[in-house]
Amino acid sequence: MTPLERVLAALQCQPVDRVPTFEWLIDRRVIEALFPGADLFGFVENADLDAVAVYEDSRKQWKTGQTYVDEWGITWAVTAEEYPTSVDFPLRRPEQLADVELPDPDAEWRYESLRSAVKRFKGKRAVIFRLRDAYSLPRYLRGMENLMMDLVLNPGLVRALVELSVGYYTRVAHRAMELGADLFFSSDDYCDNRGPVMGARRWREFFLPGLRQLVASVKKEGYLFIKHCDGNINPIADDLVDAGIDCLDPIDSEAGVDLGAIKAKYGARVAIKGGVPVGSVLSSGTAGDTLAAVKRCLLDAGGGGYVLSSSSDITASVKPANYLAMLTCLREYGWYPLDVERLREGKGSKEQVRSHQG
Repeated sequence: MTPLERVLAALQCQPVDRVPTFEWLIDRRVIEALFPGADLFGFVENADLDAVAVYEDSRKQWKTGQTYVDEWGITWAVTAEEYPTSVDFPLRRPEQLADVELPDPDAEWRYESLRSAVKRFKGKRAVIFRLRDAYSLPRYLRGMENLMMDLVLNPGLVRALVELSVGYYTRVAHRAMELGADLFFSSDDYCDNRGPVMGARRWREFFLPGLRQLVASVKKEGYLFIKHCDGNINPIADDLVDAGIDCLDPIDSEAGVDLGAIKAKYGARVAIKGGVPVGSVLSSGTAGDTLAAVKRCLLDAGGGGYVLSSSSDITASVKPANYLAMLTCLREYGWYPLDVERLREGKGSKEQVRSHQG
C-alpha cells in the first residue's frame, strides 16, 4: 500500500498492511537532530511518515523580536516550542465584536504551504489540513478568563463567537479542498488533565454544536475528519464520537485516558490515533521505555483502525533518539497480521492474530 492508501483505509477501519503513523507537529530541533538540514517535508520523506499536516499560513505584525499580532488582532509570544502562546486579546469589551475584521479566507497566500505539500506529496502521502472548530478562536479573541465568565454572564456573545469561528473555518476547509487537501483535523483542545476546562455541561451547550456543524460540512463533501483533543477526554468522549468524526486523537494516557478502553468502546465506530506518552516516555524515558510503550499501544489498539503516534506532538522536549525508536519499533512490529506473542514477550512468533480490519 502507499502511505496515502494506508492512512485513508486505517481511518475508515478498513484492511491495511501496516499501522500508519504521522504527527501534527514535529519540533525543528528534533528534525535537525535526526536529519540535519531537512525541513518538515524532507523529514516526512526521510522518516517515511504516512502523512504530513499542513496549517494555514498567516501574516504577522511584529511588535518586538518575541511578540507579534496576527490578522485577528491576537498578540502572540514566541516560546521554546514550535507553538507560540497568546499573551493579549482584542475583544476586551463585548461590543467590540462588531468591529472585528475577518481575515480573507480566500487569500491566495494563505495556502502557500498547502500548495507546496500538495505538489510534493499528492497521491503519495496523505496531506492533512488543520482547522479550528468552535473553541480556540473564541478563547484567543476574548481571552480565557473573559470567555469563561461569558459562558455565564454573556452566553449570546459566546454563541456569536462560535458562529464566527465555524463560519470562517468552514470556508477555509472548502478552499483547502479545492487546492487538494486529502482530509482534515481540528486542533481545539478543550480539556486539561481533569476534563473539559469549562465543564462538560457547558462544553456540550456552547461548543459541541459548532464542532458538529464543522464536521458535517467537511464530511458532506466526502472528506474524513480527525478530532484532536488531548487531556482527559473521558467525560466527553461519547459526544466527540457522536459528532460524526472519523478518528479520535490523541489518547493521552498521562491525563488518565486508557487506550485499550477507548479502543474497546469506540473502535467499531471510529479510528483511534495516538497513545505513546510524550512526557513520561518520549521526553523523560529511554529508548527501551519507548519500545515498550509502542508495543503496549499495538497490543491495546492495533487490531485495525489505528494510527500510532505521540499523545500530543513531537515537542522540543522529546528526545530525538526516542522518537526514532518509536518509528523503528513500529516498522518492526506494526505489520499485519500483528504478531501478538512477539509483542508481549519479545520472542519469535508461534501464532498470529488476524483481523478483517487489519
